[in-house]
Amino acid sequence: MNKKIFFLLIMFLLLGSLAQAQDGKRLPPNMLNSMRFGLYMAENNLFEARFILRLKTEIGLTPQQEQKIENMMLAYEESAIRRGSDIKVLELKFASLLKGNRIDRREMEKMVRATAQMKTDLQVGHLNYLLDVRDTLSAEQIQKLEKMKEKFRREMRDKMGKRGGRPLPPFIDTEDLEESPLAF
Repeated sequence: MNKKIFFLLIMFLLLGSLAQAQDGKRLPPNMLNSMRFGLYMAENNLFEARFILRLKTEIGLTPQQEQKIENMMLAYEESAIRRGSDIKVLELKFASLLKGNRIDRREMEKMVRATAQMKTDLQVGHLNYLLDVRDTLSAEQIQKLEKMKEKFRREMRDKMGKRGGRPLPPFIDTEDLEESPLAF
């Protein structure tokens, strides 16, 4: 009897895992934070460049706008990679500082403040990049993106409801965010 229950439990868990992983439906670890950030930014008319470039025909991007947005995207991504790696290096140095027998409090505070400043600079840079991308678009193009966003939200809610998953929440205010909206 116990073997049968154990076998059924194992099969149930395996089937559940396979169902989630099927067709790539399982979300990567930071995907939920990225989705929250994307929804938050979209509500404030800030759209990622890749999203805009995918919809270039639908919103009527000119070749000049397309080139300008691509250049901004590449420049931002290069900067973000450099800043992110600098943050990781500083975090590693901080971790090695904490492993010592004697911890220098001043050095520890200096490193924490430097890391926090670098993370803040990264977030401010991202917001400025999104604002620059938005400033490249005309009012009509932003309006088209807004309509597409609403259509996408409806489709996702319908899709999530049919699949039996939790529907997407309505857009959330900044005070409702449990984690930083800029985490990615």
